[in-house]
Amino acid sequence: MRFTTQDLSFHQRFGHLLEQVESETFWPRFAAFLRESVRFDSWVVLIFRKAHSPLLVHEGDLDNVVDELFGSYLRRYFTDDPFYRFALGGFSPGIYRLDEITSPQFRSSAYFRDYFRYNVVEDELQFLMPFGKREERRGVLSLSLGSEQRFSEQDYGLLSLMSHWVLPLIGMAARSALADTQVPADRPDISSTADLEQRLRAHDGPHLTEREIQVALLLLSGQSNKGIAIHLGISPETAKVHRRNLYEKLGISSQAEIFTRFLGTGRLQA
Repeated sequence: MRFTTQDLSFHQRFGHLLEQVESETFWPRFAAFLRESVRFDSWVVLIFRKAHSPLLVHEGDLDNVVDELFGSYLRRYFTDDPFYRFALGGFSPGIYRLDEITSPQFRSSAYFRDYFRYNVVEDELQFLMPFGKREERRGVLSLSLGSEQRFSEQDYGLLSLMSHWVLPLIGMAARSALADTQVPADRPDISSTADLEQRLRAHDGPHLTEREIQVALLLLSGQSNKGIAIHLGISPETAKVHRRNLYEKLGISSQAEIFTRFLGTGRLQA
């Protein structure tokens, strides 16, 4: 078998990417690697879940203005996202085009008018795969690529071929990124948000502020400091301060402890 210089360069760069799969630098390196083959303008990695808002794994190429709009997506717009609805309705792992899963009326919808045309702009592709153990599904892992122009058939074809290694790779990276994150499974016995909020307000100990209760609820839904910051429109540093104050008032030292106390669940297993 003969390899061209271009083939050898690709495999070398791919090997370097594999070495970074458990590193914080993996996701931006991965995006840069994809951009060598296909042009896109924005990207984000999420876990879609039935019981909660999407869990943010990593965001890319978002500025402060778009961050605010993306926070609105995580809080409410996600329920109208056609990819969210498609992913939770049953599918085969792979890559999907926007036009494949939407009707011709999509571009006249409120979701398109209020969110999509500002954040994604024109076109979107998503890599989708189940995330979690079969007997205790945690959700659907989504890698979204957004573009200010339509993806070509060549783009889609190339990414379809790449999906055979992209999907397992992003699965490994997501499991590594969430290794210390507590994420509730989609089980019917999980307390509702209203029940959790009532229990937080009634806890024995120092009074929790409204912001600390918001942070606690987001922690219990599985959000990271970055996810909390985007949800609440605050900086990650401020989110850390609220989280530290919350832990002190509850007399705990980790997210695992707040899960054990209020949900009785442990570490994410995926």
